[in-house]
Amino acid sequence: MAFGEHLRAYREKLDITQMEAAKILGIDHSALSKYEKGDLGISLELLAKIKEKYKIPDDQFLYMLQDKRYKSEDPILEARESKARYIETFQDEYVNEVIHLKEYRDFTMDIVNSAESDKERRRYILNRLKKD
Repeated sequence: MAFGEHLRAYREKLDITQMEAAKILGIDHSALSKYEKGDLGISLELLAKIKEKYKIPDDQFLYMLQDKRYKSEDPILEARESKARYIETFQDEYVNEVIHLKEYRDFTMDIVNSAESDKERRRYILNRLKKD
């Protein structure tokens, strides 16, 4: 598995889309697609940004760069922890910018009050975003 494939797998483990990842990295989503397919080389500057934004642990990042499979003692727990690190960073960087807005609070309350499960929340969010 080449680095691009590791990158795609890690992004998917974080449950983020290519579009979201590209925005976070400050690149075009078509470029990210080429990086993940191995069609385009990744600069050292972008590698550092990927590690930082995705919150990839050092040892795991080294395995990815060396095209080795990272063996975890508890892959499910590791995936949860990786996603939690990413979400925490996302909140710090983005949510704090809009949390003071009444519209954001209203939107959040609508989501919480209208959905029983995570799947329903996701569906509600997507439908609401399509309307706006």
